[in-house]
Amino acid sequence: MQNLQIRIDERNVKNLNELAQMLSSSRSEVVRRIIERGIRELRMKIAMEKYIDDEFSLCRAAEFSGVSIQQMARYLTQRGIPFFKQGVEESEKDVREAQSWL
Repeated sequence: MQNLQIRIDERNVKNLNELAQMLSSSRSEVVRRIIERGIRELRMKIAMEKYIDDEFSLCRAAEFSGVSIQQMARYLTQRGIPFFKQGVEESEKDVREAQSWL
């Protein structure tokens, strides 16, 4: 683990101290948890944007975000973004094929 120096304002120091006390943890541990969550959320947001722009597949978006495909699909769905991309022709073909099974 590496050390990292940052400057933050007094209000944030006060909030970190309060959180550390509430969690019975060190201020450093609280900062690590905040950074990990922030990185994960930012990576998911970037992956979502790349998915929308067709730069990432669902699988690649999940891989980039460090989550499962199911978690990525749920993330997209919660934001009103369909995770299943299929054209009309493909859907019609699937319907015909399914009907042939009956």
